[in-house]
Amino acid sequence: MNNDLIDKALKQAREMQKNIGDAVNKQREAMTPLIAESLKNAQELQNTLSKHAADSASITQDQTQKAMGHLQKFMRLGADAMRASAEQMRTQVQQMMDQSKEAAKSTAEAVGKEPEDVKPQS
Repeated sequence: MNNDLIDKALKQAREMQKNIGDAVNKQREAMTPLIAESLKNAQELQNTLSKHAADSASITQDQTQKAMGHLQKFMRLGADAMRASAEQMRTQVQQMMDQSKEAAKSTAEAVGKEPEDVKPQS
């Protein structure tokens, strides 16, 4: 796998986690654009991982599929959160945060990196 694709996947995983982390600390009105941005990051990461899966050995395809599963759940939670009340949204955003961490960890494993490589930068 080329370094540009690895760097892109790691950056997208960090951005997804950062955006949803910011949303956890905001009120509903402020959460909506952050959730939308984190969903966009998740879709971009999903596209990057799809390309990676097509180009990689079967050993990393399992890890890539695991990351894709976390991303699917993350995006479903995000779509639900966009339609929810403020309290429901906070609960769903916390679940999205948990899924973003799992997706980022699986992404790191899929591209042969450590989970620390996808932690959001402050």
